[in-house]
Amino acid sequence: MGTVFKKSVTRPLPTNAEIVIRRGKSVAKWKSRNGKSQSADIIDRKDGSLGVRVDAGTYTAKYRDGERIVREVATGCRDKQAALSVLADLERRAEKVRSNILTPAEDAIARHQSAPLADHIAAYIDYLQQRKCNADRVNTTRTRLSEAAKACGLRRLADLDADRLENWLTTEGTKGRSAAVVNGYLEVWVAFGYWCSGKRMAGKRSRLNGEKRLLKNPFAGLGRANENNDRRRICRSLTEVELQRLLDATRRRPLLDAKTIRTGPNKGKAIAHIQPERRRKLERLGHERALIYKTALLTGLRRLELETLHVGNLDLDEKTPYLVLDVGNEKNREGSELPLRNDLATELREWLGSKLRRLQSECRDRGEPVPEHLPDNTPVFTVPKGLLRIMNRDLVAAGIPKIDEHGRTVHVHGLRHSFGTHLSKAGVAPRTAQAAMRHSDIGLTMNVYTDPRLLDIAGAIDSLPELTIDDPDDKHEAATLERTGTEDARTVAPMVAPKPGKGSISWSIVDNRDDAPPDAKNEGNPEKTSVSRGLSKSGRLDLNQRPLRPE
Repeated sequence: MGTVFKKSVTRPLPTNAEIVIRRGKSVAKWKSRNGKSQSADIIDRKDGSLGVRVDAGTYTAKYRDGERIVREVATGCRDKQAALSVLADLERRAEKVRSNILTPAEDAIARHQSAPLADHIAAYIDYLQQRKCNADRVNTTRTRLSEAAKACGLRRLADLDADRLENWLTTEGTKGRSAAVVNGYLEVWVAFGYWCSGKRMAGKRSRLNGEKRLLKNPFAGLGRANENNDRRRICRSLTEVELQRLLDATRRRPLLDAKTIRTGPNKGKAIAHIQPERRRKLERLGHERALIYKTALLTGLRRLELETLHVGNLDLDEKTPYLVLDVGNEKNREGSELPLRNDLATELREWLGSKLRRLQSECRDRGEPVPEHLPDNTPVFTVPKGLLRIMNRDLVAAGIPKIDEHGRTVHVHGLRHSFGTHLSKAGVAPRTAQAAMRHSDIGLTMNVYTDPRLLDIAGAIDSLPELTIDDPDDKHEAATLERTGTEDARTVAPMVAPKPGKGSISWSIVDNRDDAPPDAKNEGNPEKTSVSRGLSKSGRLDLNQRPLRPE
């Protein structure tokens, strides 16, 4: 026979509590928010602070389920009779399991319905962390699930409703959030729904043998918002000239900013004196930031991949130098190997060599053993958290507008867009460009990460084969000439002969060039346009120009 009871819980000592001694024990007395007097025994908490042990506000049901396992289920009821009613439902369901009317799996699903939704979300977050998903992705998932659950009033698993979520996403989409952000909320809820229905991931494959908390995913089939019609930050790729200007400005800006006077009569002049040691640090800082940009431009690495790139990921001594990305830090979780261009590999080798020399010098100063090489876990770059803000200033220094006349934006991820665009511009095969970008969909490579404004479309059209279309009138005329035996008599005359029904006009071929013989010029009107405009310099007829008509 089951029972209901209120669990004892530990809470911090109330700030307005008065400590008294009762029967040799320390007791806290205080008044609740509604003015009711309360008291509880004082206990020591694990963190060393004082606390009180009080009864929970709601009842918990304790019973044996259909498999004879003792279960404790929170009823959520403050009234004992209501809690007993919940207990009776639990025991009836247990009897149905024992009678084979319900399966244990169906009973578990029913039991999960009354559990707080926050508990299920916490279990899902633990599952993502066990899969070693990216920490930023896990935090985003937790935030979006909790925010939407609170806004939609979803307190228990039984409250999950696709219409309620869709209505909230629709209203949130009209509050300044882009379609991509709205789809992000939708994606985490769809994934959460599949997890509740027992779907588990093993790499890229899924299986349906996980613990079922729902019979089916209530959010399956929800339509996504059209991101193409609501793109907020359309990325712009940089031209080759702009890329070079950006690298040059980035390398020089830290030292230039330090030398620039900010106030006084010399405001804006780069004449401040810089100590040699500080100058070297600023030059090193500018060089590192320029190298970060160049690495992103020549490899397509994302920001997180740049931040987590370590010395152990690089192999610069091979004939074809390359880098290997850590599985946990790459978006597609594949641990890709990316070849490096020789000039970039040389600059990275020199950069790491300078880091090693500084480390060795610091170890000598501290009297520590001098390492022969950098540890494998040494970051290649120190990528600042405010990289976007820094890049905005670098764009200003380079004279590159952040937003162009079409509203397209240059930002940190735009370096990856530039990488994909210049691959296409260089004539790289689409499948090869897709592999270099590490995309699963070639449409993403060709459509999103390729800026058509930088492609030589006119040159591509000019490379098409030359095609001609014969005029039917010309064919008829050629056949007539061939029959009459005068096919060699065609000259420029038919092109300028008057048409029937119109007055005859005399045309003369003149040459008004300064070096032309006198008898070839039109002395009466040197500026007069003649039929020679229809001829090439060699005197042959230019078919690209129409014969002139008199005024």
